[in-house]
Amino acid sequence: MRQTMERPFAGGEFVMSDMTQPMQVIGVGIDLIEVPRIARMIDEHGARFLDRVFTPAEQTYANASPVQRAQRFAARFAAKEAALKALRMGLREGISWTDIECIHRSDGSPMLALHGRAAEIAQSQGINAWLVSLTHIQDMAAATVTAGRKDLKKVDSQ
Repeated sequence: MRQTMERPFAGGEFVMSDMTQPMQVIGVGIDLIEVPRIARMIDEHGARFLDRVFTPAEQTYANASPVQRAQRFAARFAAKEAALKALRMGLREGISWTDIECIHRSDGSPMLALHGRAAEIAQSQGINAWLVSLTHIQDMAAATVTAGRKDLKKVDSQ
């Protein structure tokens, strides 16, 4: 498990660090969703809903576990909503659901890959790093997303 800590950034801003590389926090989002809501959308709209909201990689990952399929889709949906909140944007800004992709690092931890309009907005805000946490149980799924900037020029040693 990664340890995190807060310490002041030169200029009074706060930095979150994973103990290997500091990150200036630009935005934070959180979302909670009922798994049956996503399961119902899948049942009612099938591939049309899945293709509109989830990338092929997200669908492959969720479909790999039939027992947790709905929970995995719901957690990724929550991550997309949380990312929109961290960006302080919404779909009305021209972002599509598949512009925000929840994938995994080699160690299995979740991460975001942004495409299209979402990537343009993140770049314009100086965002180049994301911290993502997902959780789910039978009927609920949640995600937290922290958007940040890793290329800090100077960090106090305090």
